[in-house]
Amino acid sequence: MVGFSGTSWVAISSSRFAAGSTLPPPTRPFAGFYCSALSCWYIVDKEVVKMGRSRSGNNGCLTHKWRCPCGDDQCYIRVESDEEDAPMEGELNLPPGTSSSSFIQQGTPQAECTVSDSLPYVGQTFRTDDEAQEYFTNFARKNGFAIRRERSKGNPSHPLGVYKRELVCHRAGVSLPRKTPEVKRQRNKKSTRCKCEAQMIIKKNISKGVARWVVSHFSNEHNHPLLDSEEVRHLPAYRNISSTDRERILDLSKAGCTVNLIMRALEMQKGVRQGELSFTERDLRNFLQTSKNINRENEGSELLKACKAMKEKTPDFHYEFSVDENDKLEHIAWSYPDSIRAYRAFGDVVVFDTTYRLYAYDRPFGVWFGLDNYGNAIFFGCVLLREEKPLSFRWALQSFIRIMDGKFPQTMLTDLDMRLKEAMLSELPNTKHVFSPWNITSKLPSWFFAILGPRYDQFVSEFNRISNLENVMDFEQQWSQMVFEFGVVSDRHIVTLSFHRVCWALPYLRGWFLGGLMKIGFSMSTKLFFKGFLDSQLRLKDFIEQVGLAVDFQNQASEEAIMRQSYQNVKIKTCMPMEEHASKVLTSHAFDMFQKEIVSSTQHAVYEQSGEGYLVRHRLDTDGGYRVQCIPSQEEIHCSCKEFETSGILCRHALRVLSLKNCFLLPDKYLLPRWRHENSLFPRSSGYKYWSRALRSLASIIVQESSLTKSRFDYVQWHMSKLLTHLREMPTVDETTADLGSNLSFDATTTTEVISIETTASASRPRGRPKKLKVLVEA
Repeated sequence: MVGFSGTSWVAISSSRFAAGSTLPPPTRPFAGFYCSALSCWYIVDKEVVKMGRSRSGNNGCLTHKWRCPCGDDQCYIRVESDEEDAPMEGELNLPPGTSSSSFIQQGTPQAECTVSDSLPYVGQTFRTDDEAQEYFTNFARKNGFAIRRERSKGNPSHPLGVYKRELVCHRAGVSLPRKTPEVKRQRNKKSTRCKCEAQMIIKKNISKGVARWVVSHFSNEHNHPLLDSEEVRHLPAYRNISSTDRERILDLSKAGCTVNLIMRALEMQKGVRQGELSFTERDLRNFLQTSKNINRENEGSELLKACKAMKEKTPDFHYEFSVDENDKLEHIAWSYPDSIRAYRAFGDVVVFDTTYRLYAYDRPFGVWFGLDNYGNAIFFGCVLLREEKPLSFRWALQSFIRIMDGKFPQTMLTDLDMRLKEAMLSELPNTKHVFSPWNITSKLPSWFFAILGPRYDQFVSEFNRISNLENVMDFEQQWSQMVFEFGVVSDRHIVTLSFHRVCWALPYLRGWFLGGLMKIGFSMSTKLFFKGFLDSQLRLKDFIEQVGLAVDFQNQASEEAIMRQSYQNVKIKTCMPMEEHASKVLTSHAFDMFQKEIVSSTQHAVYEQSGEGYLVRHRLDTDGGYRVQCIPSQEEIHCSCKEFETSGILCRHALRVLSLKNCFLLPDKYLLPRWRHENSLFPRSSGYKYWSRALRSLASIIVQESSLTKSRFDYVQWHMSKLLTHLREMPTVDETTADLGSNLSFDATTTTEVISIETTASASRPRGRPKKLKVLVEA
């Protein structure tokens, strides 16, 4: 066996080499071992613990693919930490008195650092309760204990949902009585609970329509000895096999490696000593045994039966599939009725995420996403392929267009994949193909951290700055300077990025319609979208229903979020008639983008030129600027920055000229249908279902606004009491009773269907978010 130590390979035991002798890197991975090329070393000298995140036992059935897009078999990208697990920019939870300069940019290998080591504090905020729990989990592991959820307050029918959680030490409370019959033989196992009072309490706080979880109480006082790092990793809470490790284990098992050899290989990859993995040899044997129980041949036919059953039940459900020469399932793609309707409205820009695999079946999994007029991610469709080849990707794109009734997108964003690019050129020649900038950024640590060392942070900062320059000439000049300065001119990843720069660098993308994706830094995570719905025990035949449940759940969440936004006050900042006009036409998301532009327009000066042209320049600039062409007779205006062509929102330069021309109402052609209120997907409900959600959203806003002061609370309480009294005096039967009854019967049918789906999937998915969905529909 051979492995690497530092930057050289070392013989551990082999009949050909003496133990400990230094070897050159092998030309191929040994027995499926992980191997990096000389210019792209993978950093595995310690376990990765992401800031504020930890790995749970249920990792889902999706895992990142790790083959590098450069095409070298020896080069792999870093996938130990998914980009969706990292905190968003500007949302790092820093303790009081801690400078943000001590933390480096998201996505770098050193981002695994220090936040989970710091003590949680009252007032610390998190985006979700899961994020808070995982932060506390990391802290607990570092300090020698585990945690669990103890009590929660609220439910889906409450205006705030679940609004309070208590996270306690795993030894809190007293032992619970066993529910099994006493006649069964049981081990006389002593309980570990000892009434420990260490805990962290978090509460939901909604401000300006945005929910955050805030630490309201924290205690780190334990009445029991804490475990050391060697002991704490044996606690059940920390014994799990990550999705990435699962895929590697299956690959090594296919190559004929024994369990012992697989354990040694993973230890070498992670740079840990023997016995320091997050799972034991017994856990590995159990996982391999479970994997063997999956019959991949029969699962394909079962999946087709599920599609046919879904088609009979829902005629608008669309799917395409192909079989091989042995009449076995090769590829399959599908979409749901609501997703197809969403594509008709917002299918101009599509994100095709192919960075995941269904590891239990060794199949690539691709998902098409989009963005609606409220800035919410929407699901269009998904595909399961047999392999990642240009022919497979061509079939996927063909099937997607057929499912969507022949409508082609204007722009499609994908991962940096040459095979997919080849398929795009063949099947969608008129669609603009963009390599997602956020996917490229996530690969930078694997490509450049090891070879740049302490200069890596400076390189990333310069890379991001140059990628967002205004014009092509500046990009070309400064890009060449950067790669020469950092000595990466001949690096194959730089060569790949340079050759395909027109597909990812923002100066080249100006004028391509991107639907505001670059403006908001959109990054849709497939794994996050399906979190709680797809797990490692899921059978392929249940895949269709579980994906459908995930889509319905996200649609309901988006609908309620839109209802809450509709009750928010729109604040006019410039008092310009154009701003007031836009606020009445555009959605809150689109108006927010527009408002930033019109506020910035007040900082620009206008210089009239020959004809109907203008030069618009920031008031602090002495040269440069953007040329704006305005033709009032035709109600047309064009700017050289091409912001409107890119995002569908007029730029600050054009708005400054319109203001100079005394334009009080925006021309109708510059208020795109995709950003208007009337083209919203929601509300799509009617009757009782719509009334229930609308009232919950309104109640949430009332609770938020009335809790600011005592006088507001008293005012709302008095009026709500009067309203309740008045409602009870109103008749319970009127002319809408028939409509209400029909809607109630429809909801009852829907509830029954959801419960039946939940029951069907429960055999393969013991827990997950669909339970919450069921309660929500019942409520």
